Amino acid sequence: MKNSIKVFGFILSSALVAAACGSDDTSSTAATTTATSVSTASTTTGGGNGGAGGAAVQSSCDTYCASIMANCTAANAQYSDAATCLASCAGLPEGLASDMAGNTVGCRIYHAGAAKADAKTHCEHAGPGGAGVCGADCEGFCAIAKNSCSTKYATPAACETECKAFKDTVPFNAAATSGDSLACRLYHLTAATVTPAVHCDHITAASAPCK
Repeated sequence: MKNSIKVFGFILSSALVAAACGSDDTSSTAATTTATSVSTASTTTGGGNGGAGGAAVQSSCDTYCASIMANCTAANAQYSDAATCLASCAGLPEGLASDMAGNTVGCRIYHAGAAKADAKTHCEHAGPGGAGVCGADCEGFCAIAKNSCSTKYATPAACETECKAFKDTVPFNAAATSGDSLACRLYHLTAATVTPAVHCDHITAASAPCK
């Protein structure tokens, strides 16, 4: 009888141990599954290139150039093509998305958008010079010149001094390719952002096409 009780006790103990082990295995599997799910979610929605789906992040210059190229065309065009716009934008201060004035990309984005309803008023404000709204024309001119034609002026102050002596009576657009004006030099400056070897010589007081 005692032997029977011992055997029964051993079987019961074994069953309890097995049940406990089974419970531990289930918890371990659940924890592993949860960790894997979190890791997968983090990989899917996290880091680089704009988050979910890996969408590319759109830069402020992308936004600006898409808007101005769409809304400022024909007589109101500020750039000959999108590549020139992007290269010119690279020399301008970023600023804030809320800017409506000052020599910044943020200001130009606002006026490029406003140009959809009133291109005649806003396209020049959104252009490379800024037309006294998104900075004085010489501010935009010298910022871009420093980035794309850096050997033409010894200092930003030297650029500003010479720029202010240019005739600024011609409204700027992408067709201002000749004539003695700041507008002509600003056109060649935007062109120089893509082909500096050809156009940087045309931005100064001695510019051959802008005489």
